[in-house]
Amino acid sequence: MIDQPTWRSVLVSYAAMAAIPLSLWAVSRPLAAVAVLAAAAALFVGVRRAPGLARCYRECRGIAFDLGGTVRVTIAWEPTRDPA
Repeated sequence: MIDQPTWRSVLVSYAAMAAIPLSLWAVSRPLAAVAVLAAAAALFVGVRRAPGLARCYRECRGIAFDLGGTVRVTIAWEPTRDPA
């Protein structure tokens, strides 16, 4: 007797079918695969942080970024006196 397929099993089978050509491409072009993976990770992190940054910018009227622990970049609507 054959079980009825679930949405999860269908998605897993499609993911497995897509993984084969993607893995062959990644093996043949490792530098491009690393670049695509890094871009996807940055996009994932950026999308997750975007609502929080938008809320902070709306409430505080500015955003400050620390770059490497030595430089702070402040973006604001009006001039500020950032203590850092």
